[in-house]
Amino acid sequence: MMVGCTASPVAPEAQVPPLTDTPEAQVPNFAIAADNGGNELTVNAQGDTALIEVHSQSGIGSATVELLSGAPPQDIVLRLHLQGLEQFRLLYDGTVVTASVTGDDIDNIIESATSTGGGEQSITPDSLLWLDIRVVSGEDKPHIPLDQGYFEITLPKNFLNDGRRSFSIRWIDFYR
Repeated sequence: MMVGCTASPVAPEAQVPPLTDTPEAQVPNFAIAADNGGNELTVNAQGDTALIEVHSQSGIGSATVELLSGAPPQDIVLRLHLQGLEQFRLLYDGTVVTASVTGDDIDNIIESATSTGGGEQSITPDSLLWLDIRVVSGEDKPHIPLDQGYFEITLPKNFLNDGRRSFSIRWIDFYR
């Protein structure tokens, strides 16, 4: 069963109703706070996966997601409905993971990480911080700007299982 909530500019913080196919004590309950720039986030959860849909009118925005109660999902997947992804940032516990899909080559994904007290370092797919990013489109050969589709970002496995309860995301479709 799928359930969801929306965070919109009018109501910047919302709670996700708990899942009904999981024992009550394990049911995750999320709160989402989106900036006021015409951004809407919807969270749906099924089983061990939380899916966060991001729709952004301006293509630029940010949001904070917090697990209020229940067991953390094993997987967190973001779907950013944008035409481009010049910058995406995941922020948590003094760590910032930055990613971009550059130019017209949707397979050219660049990622780096910065931790408190350390400098920025490039990361590769074998890193525990790597964000799995792919373009999902109905087009045979998708290109940027995306005419249809979205950027799907899977956060590192068991991301919320290390005791953290919240994280923030920021996105920019194209620098202006």
